[in-house]
Amino acid sequence: MPISRPSMPAVVPIRTSRQRVIAISGGKGGVGKSTISVNLACTYAGMGSRTLVFDGDLGMADLNLLFGVAPELTLLDLLTGGPAEDVLIETHGIHLLPALNGSYALANMEEHVRKRLVRAVAQVAMDFETLVVDTAAGIHQNNMALTAMANEVLVVATPEPLSLADAYACLKVLAKEMGKTRVFLVPNNVRSQDEARAVAAQLDKLARRFLGIEVVPLPHIPHDPAVPMAAAEGVPLVVSRPDSPASRAMKRIARELDAIAMREEPGTSARDRLRALAAGGMPA
Repeated sequence: MPISRPSMPAVVPIRTSRQRVIAISGGKGGVGKSTISVNLACTYAGMGSRTLVFDGDLGMADLNLLFGVAPELTLLDLLTGGPAEDVLIETHGIHLLPALNGSYALANMEEHVRKRLVRAVAQVAMDFETLVVDTAAGIHQNNMALTAMANEVLVVATPEPLSLADAYACLKVLAKEMGKTRVFLVPNNVRSQDEARAVAAQLDKLARRFLGIEVVPLPHIPHDPAVPMAAAEGVPLVVSRPDSPASRAMKRIARELDAIAMREEPGTSARDRLRALAAGGMPA
């Protein structure tokens, strides 16, 4: 029996004033990458940006749980020719491109499939102003291929030693294998401004000395008991508790990223990067 598909609105192409492609990385699992991805996407949507968030944890996808939705179709359907408007889920002001939990095939795809995946995601993202890519834990090829789509890479780290070690490993791969010269750092779940500064200083010192990559600290996200409560409810924190300390931090991060972009000379734009990837090539 064919699967009954819900009626979804078509994705309408728009003209953008500032295209954003943001990848959220960090190396270690459990540091809050998915929570930041969800809430940063909702923050940009709340500012009026047409926003797509992509669950890049391809084989262990659970971003839908943070949005409180249960996808009938996933990235796998898009890769096999399904129309984007049937796969995308509109929820809490954003569009979600879900992956598939428990998919060995997606988690272990070969290079030609991975290239097709990047092309398909880029083609969908061309219809949006903001793309947020939530990557999986680790530094395997799937993660790095998805991270390479982004102009702005955010590395998330908590004060725990294992998180710092894994964040450094992530920086190393981004610098040595992906050619990144700058990343943004989000100290997460910190107890004080001093603790956030210590996280940033330690990683920046190591990165500059051994990797030649610049680490730009963004506003930190404080420890906030509302974060796990929102996750359990399946409603993004910035939607359910917009005035909580972590929600306010998400808004500061979004504003700071845009302020930095406005101050700088444009290089390869995010739209040019997406256009190259959508055509099956790689950005300059």
